[in-house]
Amino acid sequence: MKRLLTRLLLVMSVAMLPALGFQIYSEREARNIRAQLVKDEALSLVRLVSDEQHRIIEGAEQVLNAIAATPAVQDGDTERCNRLLADLVEGSPRYNNALIVSPDGRISCAAHLPDPSINGADRPYFSEALRTGDFAIGDYTIGRGTGQPAIHVAKRVANKNGTIISVAVLALNIGWLSEQVERLSLPAGAIVTITDRNGTILVRRPGQARFSGTQAPGGNHFLLDGTEVGFAEMKSLDKGRPVIVAFSPLAVDPKGLSIRVALDRDITFAALARANWVGPVLIVLGIILALATAALLGARLIGRPISQLIGAAESWRGGNLGSRTGLGGERSEFGRLGTALDGMVAALNEREAELRRLNTGLEKRVSEEVAAREAAQARAAQAERMQALGQLAGGVAHDFNNVLQAVEGAVLLIERESKGRQRTNRLVRLALEATARGASVTRRLLAFGRRGDLRAVAIDTDALLAGLRELLAHTLGAGTEVSVFAEPGIAHILADKGQLETALVNLATNARDAMRDGGALTLRAAAESIEADAPAHPAGLAPGRYIRLTVADTGTGMDADTLLHVGEPFFTTKNSGEGTGLGVAMVKGFAAQSGGGVLVESSPGHGTTVTLWLPQADAVDVPHAAPPAAVPVAPAAATRLLLVDDERLVRDVLAEQLGDEGFSILTASNGAEALALLDAGEAVDLLVSDFSMPGMDGLALIHAAQQRRPYLPAVLLTGYSGDGIALALGSNVTGKIVLLRKPIRAVDLVDRVHVLLTAGENVA
Repeated sequence: MKRLLTRLLLVMSVAMLPALGFQIYSEREARNIRAQLVKDEALSLVRLVSDEQHRIIEGAEQVLNAIAATPAVQDGDTERCNRLLADLVEGSPRYNNALIVSPDGRISCAAHLPDPSINGADRPYFSEALRTGDFAIGDYTIGRGTGQPAIHVAKRVANKNGTIISVAVLALNIGWLSEQVERLSLPAGAIVTITDRNGTILVRRPGQARFSGTQAPGGNHFLLDGTEVGFAEMKSLDKGRPVIVAFSPLAVDPKGLSIRVALDRDITFAALARANWVGPVLIVLGIILALATAALLGARLIGRPISQLIGAAESWRGGNLGSRTGLGGERSEFGRLGTALDGMVAALNEREAELRRLNTGLEKRVSEEVAAREAAQARAAQAERMQALGQLAGGVAHDFNNVLQAVEGAVLLIERESKGRQRTNRLVRLALEATARGASVTRRLLAFGRRGDLRAVAIDTDALLAGLRELLAHTLGAGTEVSVFAEPGIAHILADKGQLETALVNLATNARDAMRDGGALTLRAAAESIEADAPAHPAGLAPGRYIRLTVADTGTGMDADTLLHVGEPFFTTKNSGEGTGLGVAMVKGFAAQSGGGVLVESSPGHGTTVTLWLPQADAVDVPHAAPPAAVPVAPAAATRLLLVDDERLVRDVLAEQLGDEGFSILTASNGAEALALLDAGEAVDLLVSDFSMPGMDGLALIHAAQQRRPYLPAVLLTGYSGDGIALALGSNVTGKIVLLRKPIRAVDLVDRVHVLLTAGENVA
């Protein structure tokens, strides 16, 4: 073996000589490439900063276009215009001020009104925008209305007839521009300078407070007057250190701004110097590591299998044909050789064993086929029953949620009118609690009918059981001993967390009721995998990875006849008034909708065990913070909502609630009546419609309304949606739309209406 390894190392050393020569040549070339990369990095950084400034300037131009198109500016409504501009500046820190200037230089409206005697005609950006009609960028200036440093952008405004009526102006906050540059990811020692066309420094990183508003040194006119991005070497403004500068002159986008990014020469080339000596060191270390690795791998990959082959051959020679090489699992040539030798020895015994397996397997397959056919017939019958129950549950949920919507809305209106009367407010709270319980009943109906809305997430199994142990210990009473067991390192569950907790609490409560004189309740969790070729599972599970949850009690148990009906909706063994018969049915519906299954096992005097299988989560998602909600603003006086609902009680209560929030409400009892109002030219800013209505449902109404009024925003309300709405939303609507479940409180509905009216993009 030692001679074999020596030859292997010698072959490796000779084979590495060409690679070593190529590596040395590559390292020499890499030195030249690193120097070029410094220049490329500087040019890349200046393009990064330029792109950021171009995005900011382009965004300002889009804002100017939007301001110019508003009715307040087009109609010359000064009061509305002032309010519009004030809201814009208040909501956006990037702007110091926003103004509308008439062609004679008089300021007609502004976010911050300056001295009335100020005339804007003397500003170069104003003259350029008025003369050319193009987007104009000004120079560094101190705002007359705000007293803050800014750079102004302007664009000419024309009315629908093409007549020039004004110039829209935005004052970009230089401090905000500096913050955007500070956020850019730049290398250590990088210096960013942005100047206007006069050479006045707008932004300087680092040193904004020191250099902003000062004049850049003269003698470097090519930094301003060039026509393309360039590269130069000079000294920095603050310490006079040699720097490598990439620059974008005024003629390059964003036009009107000169952008420079400087890299400290000493810092940059110090990193290159380190790279120049690190390369040769790595080459030497690589050679040593390669030879050492070859020696270790040679002993393992060559010496070990040869020893195993020799040992197996000697064992066969001694008459032990049951001996194996142990190399059958390897993919190397040694593994193939070992597999061939093992197969040769085992061939005779395998033929006889195969005949026995064929006979046994045939009987097993016949039995499995019969069992599978019977199970399929049972599942088909159960599916038909559940489909009918699901349709019934959906209809009941829709009508019940409509009633709850009307009751809850009316109660909230009563609360608003009660003016703090304590007794009335107490009754209102009781009514609201009752509506919440009613909504819970509809969710349970939908759960056992497998038509509820599930939000599957990765659930920590250990944390779930620990929380249930603490909850049940206080809930079930002192007579019930609660125990919890879980496999170490058990995977997460993929399911709706609220529905799962409700299911387990229901099962635990049933177990407590079965132990009238007290007893032990045990919750267990274990992982289980079902292979594709496994026999039919007793719970009808498909192949995959599951978490098995069991709830076992020491109660009275159930006989075979009772066990046959467990899980059927409204079947219960409890006394009248003590149970609804929906508990186990809800658990089964939830499990099936989640991709799992349920099995109930029991016998008289031996307690009951309920096993719940749910899919494993492949990975635990890290939760993300929810985006900040839109801040509602009071509706404009002209905001008009079209409310459509075939239920008069729901329609009247919602109209009253929305009217109290300051909206103008137009109502209709069906889709045809609503479309007739739109065809008659009624002004409508947003459509609020129920989904389930006779004749034309809410989704069809929104589609027809948006054909008449493209991109009309809409809110679709539903007591129960099923699967159809989610599928249809992607193809039948073109504008902004929000789907909300009844019952919904007025404040939540108003918030979503505000979001739709103020959103800048479609809401899914």
